[in-house]
Amino acid sequence: MKIIENLDISIKNKTAVTLGNFDGFHIGHRRLVDKIKATGLETVIFTFSPHPVRFFAPDKKFKTIYTEEEKKLTAGTLGADLYINCPFTEAFSRLSPEEFIRLLKETTNCAYLAIGENYSFGKNKAGNAETLRKIGANYGIEAAVLKNVSYDGTRVSSTHIRALIKDGLMEQANTLLGAPYFITGRVVHGKQRGGDMGFPTVNTEIASEKLLPGDGVYATTTYINSRPYPSVTNIGKNPTFHNTARTVETHITDYNGDLYGEKLKIDFRFKIRNEKTFSDKTELIEQIRTDIITALIS
Repeated sequence: MKIIENLDISIKNKTAVTLGNFDGFHIGHRRLVDKIKATGLETVIFTFSPHPVRFFAPDKKFKTIYTEEEKKLTAGTLGADLYINCPFTEAFSRLSPEEFIRLLKETTNCAYLAIGENYSFGKNKAGNAETLRKIGANYGIEAAVLKNVSYDGTRVSSTHIRALIKDGLMEQANTLLGAPYFITGRVVHGKQRGGDMGFPTVNTEIASEKLLPGDGVYATTTYINSRPYPSVTNIGKNPTFHNTARTVETHITDYNGDLYGEKLKIDFRFKIRNEKTFSDKTELIEQIRTDIITALIS
């Protein structure tokens, strides 16, 4: 998959495009990608950076399921030909629906455009599915509007998935994402308490815009040079040691190498338990042993 970070392009071949913020690339988004792949045309995932909510409300501290780099990593698994990461600027936000469709045609040579039924575009979100059909026809674009995807009676959306992740409901979130939720980040120095207790951990530095699961202990899989290792990840402030900063610490089984400075990918499988304060180090060590066994046998 080729990645393009601007609109200074002009694609010669006709393309099939899907359009959206694609935070998480959940099963509804994946259905859109499958739709354009079925056309036989060159396929384009067209998305935006930063997320419009972060652009219009920077003080809101809006968290995304995946960082920009993680979005690209996920998109690369879906089989599209091109990934266009359109800069979301003040000028871009002022484009009318027709100006946006014209821009899309000029840059991507779009002949087929797939969106979800609730998708809106253009200044003040003035464009919708019906607008797309009418304007698109004037530019030789066939519009495909896909119905919302539901699971167990609930519409699949990034908003709903964010709520599941915040609550630590990883198995439900993973089902709707169509793949395990994951984090990426470089290993940084921590307080080395885990090593002192016989369970060395790696501390992962996380981007500020990244949405993390709620505090607790999780069964995870950590990838080192693309090789998976069973692991247990703690998110929180380690109340037993009265920490004030929230950290992400992972114990990786069957690995003893030095990982400082390395970039890791960690898949979250399920939540083992909430964080708690232990009476002493011995009680904590026993609980860590239990957590590791739970992660390994499940």
